[in-house]
Parts: sequence; structure tokens; C-alpha cells
Amino acid sequence: MHQFNVNPGREPVDVDSSGDRTAAAGINLITVLIVFVVLAIIAWYLFTGPLRSTGASSSTTNINVKPAPTTVNVSPTSAPSTPAPGGGPGSSNPPSNTNPAPSKP
Repeated sequence: MHQFNVNPGREPVDVDSSGDRTAAAGINLITVLIVFVVLAIIAWYLFTGPLRSTGASSSTTNINVKPAPTTVNVSPTSAPSTPAPGGGPGSSNPPSNTNPAPSKP
């Protein structure tokens, strides 16, 4: 058989019944939840914004480069055989009167 000794001379421990510990635990829990939510938002932003472009996803950028033409054909214009009629000071060709000035009203 076992023997149990009970010492009845001690007073019971005073338990805090004001609720201060419960309130502190609740505030700590809310703080931890807020920190987790902020970290989740930051991680979501990083993986959907700036870090998404550096991932292993395929790029849809198409760059079309056309090579420069290698030959250019330029045909020179031929010089006129006779000078154009101009007339004016120092000209040897007098102007033709094919388009006379309008008459006065």
C-alpha cells in the first residue's frame, strides 16, 4: 500500500479573478493575427507584382527586326535640253504671254 501525506497547514493560492491576464492574452492574439495578415499582404504583393516578372513564366514579347536594304537604285534625272522660259532681268528668253494679266473692272 501507498501512503499519502496531506499537510493541511497552508493557505490556498490567491487566484487573480479580475480578468487582466485574459485581456492581455486577447490583445496579444489580435496583435499576432494582424502581423500575419500584414505579412500575407506583403508576400502577395511581391509575388504578383515585382517578383512575377523575374519568374520562370514565358514571355510574350515579340521583336521583329527587318534587315536594312542592301541595294539602292537611284536613276539620275536627265538635264533639260532647252532652258525653261523665264524672262526677267538678265534673261535671254523673254517671257511668253500665254497667260495674260486679268483686265481691270
